[in-house]
Amino acid sequence: MTPFQYGDFYDVPRMILLCVRGRWVFLQSAFDEELDDYEAEYSVYRLPSSFRPPPVDSPWGFLDQELACVGKIPVREVQFDESKRRTLSAKALDEIVPG
Repeated sequence: MTPFQYGDFYDVPRMILLCVRGRWVFLQSAFDEELDDYEAEYSVYRLPSSFRPPPVDSPWGFLDQELACVGKIPVREVQFDESKRRTLSAKALDEIVPG
C-alpha cells in the first residue's frame, strides 16, 4: 500500500497526491455540475521530476499550473485502506505510471 495526501473527500478522496515508483502523481475526480455528482474516474496527472510535495495542511499551489492528463482510472478500481484516508494500492496505476 502506498501512502498519499488528499484534498477533497466525498465518499473517497477526490484529489490525491502520491509517489508511485519514484514519480509524483496527482489523481482528481472532479465534481461535474451537469451530473450533480463526482466523476466516476480519476484523471491521472504525472507531475514534473522537479516536483516537491507541499507540507501537510498547506495549499496545493501546483494546482495553479497547467497539468497534462496522462490517463484515467475508474474510482471503483482504486483500493484504499479501511479509513480511505492514508494508503491505497497503486496497482490501478501500473499501466499509466510504468516502473
